[in-house]
Amino acid sequence: MTPVASATARTGARHGQATLETMIMMGFMLLLIFGLMHMVMFTVTRYMVNYAAFAAARAAEVGNDPEDAAKAVMANLNWWATENKDAPVEVDTENRDGWAGYRVRTYVPFGLPIYEYLEPEGMRIEGFSPVAIQDDAPSGGDNE
Repeated sequence: MTPVASATARTGARHGQATLETMIMMGFMLLLIFGLMHMVMFTVTRYMVNYAAFAAARAAEVGNDPEDAAKAVMANLNWWATENKDAPVEVDTENRDGWAGYRVRTYVPFGLPIYEYLEPEGMRIEGFSPVAIQDDAPSGGDNE
């Protein structure tokens, strides 16, 4: 074999090795990217659910419907928008650690089959906000 032919054979082998290494790393990169996307979905949904619980407690305190307030907040974050349905939002009262308040629950969907053991809607996320409704509060608030 001539020196030129052996150099060409070694170069071709290196090209195959680089392709294989790239494909292996692409699998890890895709796993990292999709994992990061799910973590962002968790975080954003958790903050919005906590804010929806606060909005429900605030609405109840001023005499409005807490469920409408929580659903209005969660309407801004709808992971089901492509399926033409609203996000499942549950609002109810709860006593937690001696505090009466409002609990808001919703779900974060998943698209990967490795999450087959979760509930069909996805992972449930819940927020809580305490509320103390004063029956004898002055009409002017704290300024009277």
